Amino acid sequence: MSRLNIIFLILFVGIFVWISLFQPNTVERIQRGALSVFSPSMKAADKIDGAIETMGEEALSPMELRSQLDASARERDRLQLEVLQLDELIFENNELRRALQYVESSPLKLVPTRVISRKPSSWYNTIVIDKGTSSGINVDNPVIVPVGEKAGLVGKVSEVRGDNTAVVLLLTDEICQVSAKLENTQEQGIINGQRGSLRSMPDLQLRYLSKEADATPGQKVITSGTGELFPPNLLLGEVIELNKGTIDSQAVVKPSVDFDKLKDVFVILPDAIEKVVDPPKESEEP
Repeated sequence: MSRLNIIFLILFVGIFVWISLFQPNTVERIQRGALSVFSPSMKAADKIDGAIETMGEEALSPMELRSQLDASARERDRLQLEVLQLDELIFENNELRRALQYVESSPLKLVPTRVISRKPSSWYNTIVIDKGTSSGINVDNPVIVPVGEKAGLVGKVSEVRGDNTAVVLLLTDEICQVSAKLENTQEQGIINGQRGSLRSMPDLQLRYLSKEADATPGQKVITSGTGELFPPNLLLGEVIELNKGTIDSQAVVKPSVDFDKLKDVFVILPDAIEKVVDPPKESEEP
C-alpha cells in the first residue's frame, strides 16, 4: 500500500473513531460522505504510484544509455559514408559521360584514360594511366584534356608498361619539349617546363623567339604542328612576361592545363595526327 493511502487510512480511522460517538444514523451518513469524498483521492494516489513504478521500470542505466548512443552514432556514420559513396559514384558517372561526349565530338581519334598513379616526388613530371598496348597506345602519343571548348596539351606517352598501363611525361617537365607559337603570329619557338616547387605549379618557358617578338600578357601560346609529333593548335598556356635578349627573346608562360587536378586524360592516336597535320590533297583533274 502506498504512503498516501496509509495517511488517508489513518485519517479515516481517526475520524471514524471520533464519529462513532454519534448516533447510528448520523454515523452512517458521515461514513457514506467520507467514502465519497476520499474515494477519488485514493484512486488518484493509486494512479500516481503506478505511474512512478512504471517510470522506474523503463528508466535505463548510464551504461545502457551509452550503448544506445554508440549504436546511434555508428548508424549515423554508416549512413553518412553511404551518402559520400553515392555522391562519388554520381560524380564519376558525370565525368565519364563528359569524357565520352568529348571523344565523340573531337575531330581527333582519342582514347579516354584515367590517371591511376602519381608520385608526390614527381608530381609535375609524370603520371600513370590505365591504358596501354591493348588500346593502341605507343610511346610519343600526345595526351590532352578539354580546356573550355579547346584541347590543352598535357604531355606525351614516355613508356608503355603493358596492356593496360602507360606513363605520361608531363609538359611541365623540363625534358618535354614542344614546338610552339604565339597565337595569331608567326613567332615560333620551343616550350618546355622547368624545375619548380612541389607545392606550386611551375611555369613554362617559351624559348628561341625572335629578337623582334612582341607578346602581351595573356596572349595564348599553342602548338605549331612542326615535327608532326603534336597536332597544331593545342593550347599550351598564356604569356606572363616577355624577356628580350641580345640574340633572341624568351617568354614565361602559365600552363592552360590544371596539372593539380588531372584525373581523366585523352591519348591521341597517330593516324589522327597525320590527318590533322597533313590533310589529304584533292585529286587533280586530267
